[in-house]
Amino acid sequence: MSATWTKDLKIDHPELDRQHAELFRLVGAAAEAADGAPRPEVERAVQAFSDELMVHLSAEEGVMEDALYPERGRHKLAHELFVRDFMQLREELREKGPTPVVSAWLRTRIPEWLRFHILANDLPLAAHLAKRPRATAAARRGVSRRLS
Repeated sequence: MSATWTKDLKIDHPELDRQHAELFRLVGAAAEAADGAPRPEVERAVQAFSDELMVHLSAEEGVMEDALYPERGRHKLAHELFVRDFMQLREELREKGPTPVVSAWLRTRIPEWLRFHILANDLPLAAHLAKRPRATAAARRGVSRRLS
């Protein structure tokens, strides 16, 4: 699985689309680093992905709250489960360094999860936002405020 954001992942929410593309870019950079860069460089790349991931998940959850998205509890649970899974990668990296397992997570598992999550969870959120033009505008303003 390529760590590349593609147009089929576009949800027509400019800020969330930008964040999704950035997450793919950062996980791709981390995967490249894990394939031979010194450990500190791999750790920095994974940390950069982690930082952007937390900003993104918080922004997305804020959009869901602002729009009173009815599936926000289930969607947030998907985020929490992924973060727990991601923490296992962080633990593997901390304990053993950039192992083949770490590389596989960065090259395959994380991009697969991002792609699945966007298609299975974020597209329905986007459909909900599209039905609520005022909530969409308010949600976008909220994302901008949270990211400032």
